[in-house]
Amino acid sequence: MAVNVFKQYGIKEVANVYFEALADDPKANVYEGDIVLFLDSLKVSTIETSAQDASANGGWGNPRLVSWDYGKEISVTLEDALVSLESLRFMLGGQIKTPEANDTVLVRHTDEVICKVAGKLPLPTDPITGITMTPTASAAHPIRLINMTKGTRTQLTSGTMSANTDIYFYNKAQGVGSDNGTTTRTGEKPEVGDRVRIFWTEEVSGAATGTQALEITIDASTFPGSYRVVGDTFIRSKDTGRDEAFQFVINNAKVQSSTTITLQADGDPSTFSMTLIAQRATNEDGKQEMMKLIRYEVAAEGDNGIGDDIGSIGNFPAGN
Repeated sequence: MAVNVFKQYGIKEVANVYFEALADDPKANVYEGDIVLFLDSLKVSTIETSAQDASANGGWGNPRLVSWDYGKEISVTLEDALVSLESLRFMLGGQIKTPEANDTVLVRHTDEVICKVAGKLPLPTDPITGITMTPTASAAHPIRLINMTKGTRTQLTSGTMSANTDIYFYNKAQGVGSDNGTTTRTGEKPEVGDRVRIFWTEEVSGAATGTQALEITIDASTFPGSYRVVGDTFIRSKDTGRDEAFQFVINNAKVQSSTTITLQADGDPSTFSMTLIAQRATNEDGKQEMMKLIRYEVAAEGDNGIGDDIGSIGNFPAGN
């Protein structure tokens, strides 16, 4: 196909991007060639090329005489309107854990209740789901309570809390009560109208039915990996107004570790950004490359090459 240097295009549409594993990772049940992530809700996909340069200067005025470019770097920034747990793991360089039969995920809850019966408290509810909870305490995961009206605290280190559980708060400054949370604890009982904040930990087991939890673990030694990355988009011909298929391919793209997740009460919904750096790789022809840009033809049966919107891709006009 001859290249017409007068053929011009406009680029507006965002790319759909997918990631392909470069090597086996049996621990994650991923093998070379597997598609491990597909992003079709991107707001922005930006390709940026930069390089350093050095020059020889001399003569009157010390002008630049000859220059050398080096250190070419290609970066791709993907800004996603939505996030999946897998894309979150990608960006943060974490590991996903789904509890099995003999395993648990710890889920921490808190809720504020108002004392309606002196010395006792109503059961808390999960603030997200509104489901009434029955917190269970252990030495490792005590139920912790703060009487927000009086500023006193206590801990329950055993048993399951119920609406009939006697509650005693201690106050070290006043020497009131014990702080060990045992069945022999003493102290001040909550009074009717007291506001009490309850903190407790739920152990979600993989063997339990009706409960689910999934955990992404981020540690200091785990970082995002490298993948083959393909992005598909459209470019529009100035002459025909027709969309033509266009894609970029990076055979070895390193996902960068810097990530920002914004949680805010106002403004637009949060977006999720991922930055990729193209690394030199050997392509299918045995040549070294960093990235390929490909314009290609998709000819549908009966397509007459006329169209003006995405999906109306057909034969390239002659001479293009």
